[in-house]
Amino acid sequence: MKNGLIRGLLVLTSLFLFTGCSEETAKIQESSHPDNYSQAADKEQSESQTVPDSDSDGSEKAQGENKRVPGVSAKVLKVVDGDTIDVLYKGEENTVRMLLIDTPETHHPRKGVQPYGPEASDYSHHLMDGKTVRLELAAQGGRDKYGRLLAYVYADGKSVEESLLARGLARVAYVIPPNTKYVDRYRAIEAQAKNKRLGIWSVDGYAREDGYHPDVMKGTSAYEEAQPKNGASESGGSSVQDSKAKVPGQFAPDNQGSCGGAIKGNISERGKIYHMPSDAYYKATKAEACFKTREAAREAGFRAAK
Repeated sequence: MKNGLIRGLLVLTSLFLFTGCSEETAKIQESSHPDNYSQAADKEQSESQTVPDSDSDGSEKAQGENKRVPGVSAKVLKVVDGDTIDVLYKGEENTVRMLLIDTPETHHPRKGVQPYGPEASDYSHHLMDGKTVRLELAAQGGRDKYGRLLAYVYADGKSVEESLLARGLARVAYVIPPNTKYVDRYRAIEAQAKNKRLGIWSVDGYAREDGYHPDVMKGTSAYEEAQPKNGASESGGSSVQDSKAKVPGQFAPDNQGSCGGAIKGNISERGKIYHMPSDAYYKATKAEACFKTREAAREAGFRAAK
């Protein structure tokens, strides 16, 4: 009887150990399944994205999104046109030219305003005005022949280049190694806009590899919108610069947009604004008109910077 009892205990012990090992094996197999790895990673990523970040312009969400894309932070001082911005980077003003895209011109000295140039510029204003963006700088911090920084630009965590391409407001251009990182992706987005005949692709032959050809756009609303209006120069410049009707105490800036310490007048989508030498962004502002007094600036239709 004693031997039978011992054999019974051994059988029970073996069953207990086998059951425990089976359950542990199942857990290991379950955790090692590729789908479960994916689910765990998704959960971890989702939880990590709920951590708020602070932003210099007060937008926690925007800054949090920006931190998830490559590059360095820079404050947008001015949107020049669709593919060019002025930023405050490392304490200095820099002009940034976006990599791998080209938008129609808005104030080129020879080409003037091209169809869909104003739309591209307006959309870039919408995406970046007053924001802190991320710049993924060109290889070796490259610059173009005009000294402009070359970079991929992200606003609110999204590619500005991709947004412009998707709306038919830019074409893929200036594909020059080694800065070709996203060219395949950009071409795919461009192809979708072409198929939908959006923006610059709405009329065959307007956007080509060698640039834009406005003549084929004649008769369209985009072409009419690009024509000089009353008080504007044929090159698309501001009426202040060409004037036109300068008020007493107003004079033109030098080629670098400097007023030699006088009041700077700047024109943007926000209107005509003048900057005093004591203002925070005076040095970073490129003037389009200069004034000796505040009265002269106000008479010319400018208001004080806030």
